[in-house]
Amino acid sequence: MPSHRIKNILFDLGNTLIFYDYSYFYEGLGKIEKKLNIAKLKKYIKDNDLGNQLCKGKITIKDFFKKLKRKFNLKVSFDDFVYLYSDIFWVNNRMKSFLEKINALKQFRLFLISNTDSTHMNFILKNFPFIKIFKYKILSYKIGMIKPQKKIFLYTLQKYKLKKKETLLIDDLPINVRVAEELGIKAIRYKTHDKFLKYFTRIVRK
Repeated sequence: MPSHRIKNILFDLGNTLIFYDYSYFYEGLGKIEKKLNIAKLKKYIKDNDLGNQLCKGKITIKDFFKKLKRKFNLKVSFDDFVYLYSDIFWVNNRMKSFLEKINALKQFRLFLISNTDSTHMNFILKNFPFIKIFKYKILSYKIGMIKPQKKIFLYTLQKYKLKKKETLLIDDLPINVRVAEELGIKAIRYKTHDKFLKYFTRIVRK
C-alpha cells in the first residue's frame, strides 16, 4: 500500500496560533463613542456581511470605517479606529512553541491558511513576528476566498502541488475541519493543546 505520511501542515491563525476577541474592539469603541449602541453596530456589520467582505478583500478598512462612520455618526478618528480594530490579539504560547519546534525539524512544509484582512495581517506580522516562520501564506483577502469554502482548500492543493492524503489541517472551527476532511485532507480541530498534541502524534506516526 502507498505511504501517506504527513508532509504538509496547514495552520489556521485565529484561535489556533493567536487568540482573538472582537469584544476588545467593541468595548474600546464604546468608551470613545458614548452614545453608540454596540448591539446595533454588531447587527449592521453582520447583516451587511462586512466582516466577510473585509476577509475577501472586497472592501478595505477605510471603506469599513466610512460605512460605520456614516451610519452611526462616529466621531472616532480613522487612526484610532484602526488601532482598536487591530488590538484584539494575544499569542497562544504553547502553539507558538510547537510551531517553532516543528519548523526546526524541517520535516514538514508549513502553510498558514487564514480568513483575515490586510489590516489585521499587518498588525500580526508586526506584533507576533514568529508568524514570519511561514514561507507559504494563503490569506483570504489576497485570493478572494474564505474557509470553509471548498475552493480555498482546492486552490491550496493545486497551487502548491500538495497531495491531500499527505496534508494536515489544524483549525479551531468544526466546519473548516469537516470540509477539509470531505476533500480527503486530514484534519485536527484545535480545542485544547494537550488533546491537539495527542491527535497530532497519532496522525503523523501512521
